[in-house]
Amino acid sequence: MRLWNFLKVSILWVLVLPLLVASCHRPEPEPEPQPQPDSYANGMYILNEGLFQMNNSSLSYYDFTTGTLTADIFLDVNHRGLGDVGNDLQRYGSKLYCVVNNSNIVEVMDFATARSLKTLNLSGKQPRHIAFLDGKAYISCFDDDVVRVDTATLEIEATVRVGRDPDGICACNGKLYVCNSGGLDNPNYDNTVSVIDPVSFTVTKEIPVVINPTRVKAYNDRYVYVVSNGNYGSIPYSFQKIDAQTNEVVKVYDLETYNFDIYQNLAFLYSYNYSTMTAWFKVLDLEADTLVTDQFISDGTQLQTPYNIMVNPLNGDVYITDAGNYVANGDVYCFDKNGKKKFSFEAGLCPASMAFR
Repeated sequence: MRLWNFLKVSILWVLVLPLLVASCHRPEPEPEPQPQPDSYANGMYILNEGLFQMNNSSLSYYDFTTGTLTADIFLDVNHRGLGDVGNDLQRYGSKLYCVVNNSNIVEVMDFATARSLKTLNLSGKQPRHIAFLDGKAYISCFDDDVVRVDTATLEIEATVRVGRDPDGICACNGKLYVCNSGGLDNPNYDNTVSVIDPVSFTVTKEIPVVINPTRVKAYNDRYVYVVSNGNYGSIPYSFQKIDAQTNEVVKVYDLETYNFDIYQNLAFLYSYNYSTMTAWFKVLDLEADTLVTDQFISDGTQLQTPYNIMVNPLNGDVYITDAGNYVANGDVYCFDKNGKKKFSFEAGLCPASMAFR
């Protein structure tokens, strides 16, 4: 009888123990992006912003091998549109995150196929940009909040209040840096970059910068570079350098920069004057803190309305998008490291952010 009781207890533990283990299991953090072969290898996604309140954002895919464009792969795969004003596109792990500002959503897709995994509803928050750190996604929103999302469960975890109308966001030295633009309060712009401790999820410092900061990127986990748009008049665009150890601005460059990207030790900068409709493209060595060239495009290629600049991290090719006249489809130009055009193609309406395979 005792043997039978022992066997019953043993069998019960065999059945119950896996359930107990499963109930205690927490989802693994989403790993850092790693190149993987798939049906969309050797190409790039292009987020086309579309026009405000026209609900015509789209996600194109360009195949480098065949030289062909899928005009709206998101529509083709998911049988619905992306939404109103696509503002940012970033890859993290196996997922592709698309911030759609005026629709108040973040669309999370499988990176290999563009299949929608989840639509994060951020009603009333007007999301702008997204950054990642240690398995979490951080979304800046024009309602003055930064929202934290777990990249494994895709659940919204918490929010923290920063400055006015936060825009660009990046991670550096284990912290988050958020541009507080004050853009909705024109001409009363904000002039701070908030520093967020991700552990306590609190703001630990506000760094004064030139008014209307909008874009920010990290370099080597040591410095944070910030673009401020000024007041579009008497106060011009500005390019600034923050030391991520001291959280102080250590340099303001004599470069009226509108946007930029970083590849290895180089920053690719551009500026566009909407009054004169003229642009410049420069390259800055971030280690030497000196210009490598004051005119990156070396073959005479002309762009009508430069809209964004990004470097393919896999090979160093530089991509510049051109919004044209904003009512017809824009173009994407690819340049080699010497500023010579390799190819170009027509994308969608106001092509902006890109994600590379």
